[in-house]
Amino acid sequence: MRRSESDITLSPEWQAEQMDRLLGFEILTRALTARYHPIPPELLADKVGANKGLTNSIIVKIQRNLNEKQRPD
Repeated sequence: MRRSESDITLSPEWQAEQMDRLLGFEILTRALTARYHPIPPELLADKVGANKGLTNSIIVKIQRNLNEKQRPD
């Protein structure tokens, strides 16, 4: 059996679940400690094990979706 077949950490679904879990933990700890200031995108990406450009790509996708919804049919 190849390593990629047996290593769950290589699964995109598993990685997404762990990223969601880590983001939830970060939100919880910030709320419990009353730290409401923004976290720099690079630090957030580092904390959840994501690509440093993840935040920017999410913002671009949201902008694209909003622009598509605002276009007249």
